[in-house]
Amino acid sequence: MTTTEVRSGRRGIDPIEDETGIGLIRAVLTLLLVVVVVYAGLKFIPVKAASFQFEDAVRDQVMLAGSSRRRVTEQQIRTTLLNRAKDLGLPVDGRNIVVRRGREMVRIEVDYMVPVELIRGYVYNWKFHFRYEGPTF
Repeated sequence: MTTTEVRSGRRGIDPIEDETGIGLIRAVLTLLLVVVVVYAGLKFIPVKAASFQFEDAVRDQVMLAGSSRRRVTEQQIRTTLLNRAKDLGLPVDGRNIVVRRGREMVRIEVDYMVPVELIRGYVYNWKFHFRYEGPTF
């Protein structure tokens, strides 16, 4: 007898695949779960990666705008960020970007939503919000 036969207590029947088909059901469900995870990853990961890159651009603009050597207007900051969002394929417009400059600080706040199309016409609206501020010097 093999160890499989000893563990199952039955000869010739694999414990993973008994006569009720539980093993087959588990395999199908596992495969279905893998397919769902891969599909969701293909839909959500590119959006999150683009969002991270855009967030880096916002952080960079805060640092650059705070520099006394580089005097840029709020509109120039907004235009730079809008161009970056367009390059990344993010649906950001001028109303989504708020730039505030004070005597001692620069603040950029961004709110936007990316529609992620899933199966059967279902759309998940993924909302993003971030705010960065830095000193002027």
